[in-house]
Amino acid sequence: MMIKLWGYIMKEKNEEDICGHVYDEVISKQLDDGAPEGLGSRLEEAYTYFNVGAIKKNVKISQRIRKEGQDLIRDRKIALEKVSGGYLTESQGYACKFSGTVRSVRYGRQTAFPVSVTIDRNNIIDTECSCDECSGYYYYYSKNICPYVSAMLDLVEDYTSKHGIGDATDAAARQLLSSYSSRMESKVIAGSRTADSSVMLEPRIIKKDDRLVLSFKVGMSRMFVVKDLVKFVDNVKAGASDIYGSDTSINHRIENFTQSGRRWLDFIKDATDEEKRMRERIMDITWGKRSQKIDGIELYGWRMDRLFETSMDTSISFEDKDLHIKSEMYRLSESNPKLTMNIKPEMFKEMFDGISVSMKLPYICNGTKASYYIDNESKSISRMSGDFYDKLKPFFGTFFVRAGERYVDMSIGRKSLSDFYYSVIPEIRDYVDIVETDVDIIEQYLAPLAKFSFYLDAPDGDVTCRARVRYGEKEFSCLDQLRTSRVLLESYRQGAKEKQILTMLEGFFPESDTDEDIVFCGGDEDRIFEVVTHGVEELAALGDVFCTKRFKSMNVVRRAKVSVGVSVSSGLLDLDVKTDELSQDELIELLKHYRGHQRYYRFKSGEYIDLNEESLQMLFEMMETMKLSPKDFVEGKMHLPMYRTLYLDKMLEEHDEVYNTRDKVFREIVKNMKTVNDSDYNVPDGLEASLRKYQKMGFRWIRTLEANGFGGILADDMGLGKTLQAIAVILSAKEEGRKGTSLIVAPASLVYNWADEFARFAPALKVVLVSGKQEDRSRIIEKYETENADVLVTSYDLLKRDINLYEGKVFEYEIIDEAQYIKNQTTAAAKAVKLIKSKAKFALTGTPIENRLSELWSIFDYLMPGFLYGYDTFKNEFEAPIVKYQDEEAKTRLQKMVRPFILRRLKKDVLKDLPEKLEENRIVKFDDEQQKLYDAQVLHMKNELIAADDSDFGKKKLEILAQLTRLRQICCDPRLCYENYNEGSAKLESCMQLIQSAIDGGHRMLLFSQFTSMLELIEKRLIENKTEYYKITGETTKAKRIELVKQFNEGSVPVFLISLKAGGVGLNLVGADMVIHYDPWWNVAVQNQATDRAHRIGQTKKVTVYKMVVKDTIEERIIKLQESKRDLADSIISGDNVGMSSLGKAELMELLGV
Repeated sequence: MMIKLWGYIMKEKNEEDICGHVYDEVISKQLDDGAPEGLGSRLEEAYTYFNVGAIKKNVKISQRIRKEGQDLIRDRKIALEKVSGGYLTESQGYACKFSGTVRSVRYGRQTAFPVSVTIDRNNIIDTECSCDECSGYYYYYSKNICPYVSAMLDLVEDYTSKHGIGDATDAAARQLLSSYSSRMESKVIAGSRTADSSVMLEPRIIKKDDRLVLSFKVGMSRMFVVKDLVKFVDNVKAGASDIYGSDTSINHRIENFTQSGRRWLDFIKDATDEEKRMRERIMDITWGKRSQKIDGIELYGWRMDRLFETSMDTSISFEDKDLHIKSEMYRLSESNPKLTMNIKPEMFKEMFDGISVSMKLPYICNGTKASYYIDNESKSISRMSGDFYDKLKPFFGTFFVRAGERYVDMSIGRKSLSDFYYSVIPEIRDYVDIVETDVDIIEQYLAPLAKFSFYLDAPDGDVTCRARVRYGEKEFSCLDQLRTSRVLLESYRQGAKEKQILTMLEGFFPESDTDEDIVFCGGDEDRIFEVVTHGVEELAALGDVFCTKRFKSMNVVRRAKVSVGVSVSSGLLDLDVKTDELSQDELIELLKHYRGHQRYYRFKSGEYIDLNEESLQMLFEMMETMKLSPKDFVEGKMHLPMYRTLYLDKMLEEHDEVYNTRDKVFREIVKNMKTVNDSDYNVPDGLEASLRKYQKMGFRWIRTLEANGFGGILADDMGLGKTLQAIAVILSAKEEGRKGTSLIVAPASLVYNWADEFARFAPALKVVLVSGKQEDRSRIIEKYETENADVLVTSYDLLKRDINLYEGKVFEYEIIDEAQYIKNQTTAAAKAVKLIKSKAKFALTGTPIENRLSELWSIFDYLMPGFLYGYDTFKNEFEAPIVKYQDEEAKTRLQKMVRPFILRRLKKDVLKDLPEKLEENRIVKFDDEQQKLYDAQVLHMKNELIAADDSDFGKKKLEILAQLTRLRQICCDPRLCYENYNEGSAKLESCMQLIQSAIDGGHRMLLFSQFTSMLELIEKRLIENKTEYYKITGETTKAKRIELVKQFNEGSVPVFLISLKAGGVGLNLVGADMVIHYDPWWNVAVQNQATDRAHRIGQTKKVTVYKMVVKDTIEERIIKLQESKRDLADSIISGDNVGMSSLGKAELMELLGV
């Protein structure tokens, strides 16, 4: 049986009088073809699910007990107060618990106690009673009924006969109906080459234990099972021969395989590589050895997708061991399964109870792109359409297995018929053959399809709506859903559908008046605008829509057409803005009243304009970015700095709907920046190094920025050769005949490194180090020009001391290395680099943002002052909205501004030959004594934080952060803060075991800690174990560092102890293949820099990184905090960030586990 639906027509003239209001305008009306004859003819027939009378007969209730119970009801000493229903298990039917209270006199005192009865359709499931008689039955239900339970059963019988609760819909059907109902509600709310090839490769799929496994046979005239796919892949790579069977030799050169066989080679390689990686991770964790033999590939996810991409429309051997189907050829195709749903009436003692729904399902396997099924009748494995799977998905989760086959079998009670026929059937009827038995019986109990009408009015600056629903000749208010305490809904009404309509209405009309039978906006201008622009259209899709003349008169929305002209004149950008639909005064008025998240603007005429139009959004953003008043923005041409060129181009590129003109000079600048790789800047001939492809691109990017008068940040991942790219830029300027001197500013620990790199890669450049005593430095700075120095290299510390000596000096380039050193704009170092005069300025750093967005502002304030405005403006418009409120619009705007001037490449993207880096948290658990110390410190800090109000917190923050450090030291080793502690450290013991296991496995490692005192404790243990080691801390001289690094890389000493801040940058330690972070640092970027001392260019081994973390402590929460905050830098420039100093009170409480 298919239920007829109604068609859709528009703009029919009609007039309806509802509650004294005339609705004489028809916005839309749906065509009613009429309901089938007999449909719903027996809807009013009495129906009771629970047969309480029969239940009472099945239990022993004596005449005395029955009489006492009736007396309790008569005297009002017992009352039914609560009814709750549901399913006890998936296989059992609907059950209800009826609860009440007994008031009686016990031991001479007035008292009350609870009593309850739980029943299913035919039986008592449980009783609970606290009377004297029942109190002796503690753990089981007694079949002897007391007077109170008897009274409760009488009350239940009376209640169920009047209210008709319960239904024959079973748990599986209820879940299915709920799934389709939720889906409908969401809709409402949302709206090759030829060769003489003879080696065959045959795939075969085996289904066993509900899993699909793909294996292969290889051979020529005789086929052999491939028992080791890893070895097979290696043979193919090497073009090697191997023996199959007893004496059959097969050569695995690719050209020897048949065309069909070659299709599988890449698939086998990718799948076995994935399996090997998973097994290697297990081996690395356990330090054990496992077999690498792989004889089959389990099919799921991307593997299933690739199987079909490789072999669509071909046949493959398939065997189903679960169903005892022997191997046959199955075709891989694209089709949907043919499903048949059987629907028939269900009777209970000659009373219509509902319907049964049954259907046989195929075996289904899900990929990442699609879902697949096996059809044993047609002998095929097919990919079903996305629509088919989406429509039937709720059924796929309700099956049961019988004899290896999957079935759906459920009951739909008569009260749920409408939900099933009008919510589920329309969704699936195009995909499933529906066979119904005794349709005429079912139709008698099925309500007509609900038909909705909406009546809109606009009284007194508000908008109201009356919503009505009609079932055949009977009409009701949709607001009955809000009156359920006073109105009992008719059983045949489609409650789920009506609730969906009401939910949608509440989105537009949040206020309601059930006495007046209306919902309304409550004068909310935003809601009214939503109704006018979107609400009418959404209501029209659901039913008939009528309105009054006063509502129709307010339904006017204006549009704006924008044009923008951009040109370059005298080193400035000229911008001209016009709109065709708005006058100049109207546009100024609009821009004056624009607020970031406002949806619309209403002109004095009463007309609306949608502020979400993309062209208007672009104008608003431009005005904000250029820091212009609405009057200046509209009335005349604007003159803007050149560094806004790329931002303006990006804006115009994103908005095709905006007509724009761009002059030749503007287009040329943009073209140069977009085609950096095609630029005419050649790598200098004198460079004693071969640049990699990405390094050449970085070199040309810097030169292109310079040519257009811009600065930039080279933010490549650590170890990608930022220094070499900068040297190439300076050398190319020298070879072009430019005479000036460049200034390099770097951390003190890297000054000599820069000198070595220049000597190695650009010996033609004369490089002078600004070092020594003040008089020596003064002489160097005074005479570097006359001595024709090409490059000066100094440190941040010396630059701030010598800044007065640089007055009047102008450099070709100023390049600052590890630019995060100027992240705090208030420091002397930051102020010093910004005072240097230079024709071009660039910054090198792997971490432009370590803790705060203000660090990015400080770097750009050095590169191009004013580009990100003053700091107060930057803080108010970007930093606070992004960090505090996760403002996506502010973040997107900042991205568009800065990304053209930041170049960042990651090792994983550009160094395909760099070995894999594996990371693991090594979890440690405290022993009892260490746990007690930790808990005591946590308790102390919790009390301090709870007692501190916001003002106290600001004053005590440094003290609190010191306490956090103490907490972290207890995790490392309590001896760091307790001199008399002698109970040992769980983490130290675990670390020493890890070191010894690694040494036994032939590994060499770097061990980082931020606490030098912790390194000393580890050092003592290494000496006790007679383990060789090197150590670098802040006290190690620069010369000694270089010597130790060289000895480690060229030698065999297994352990290198390094303090995190002293050795985190500037060291190349590729002799190690393992990194241990003994204690997690707040700033994950610093940890990553340390890790990259080993995982960088020149590394030939896989690098394993271990983070030692104590379970259920601040260390675990630091890791989580890092993960939660690292997305900020990634989203702006692809970096990592988290900072201790930026933690608020709530985050500190979270770190302590409060």
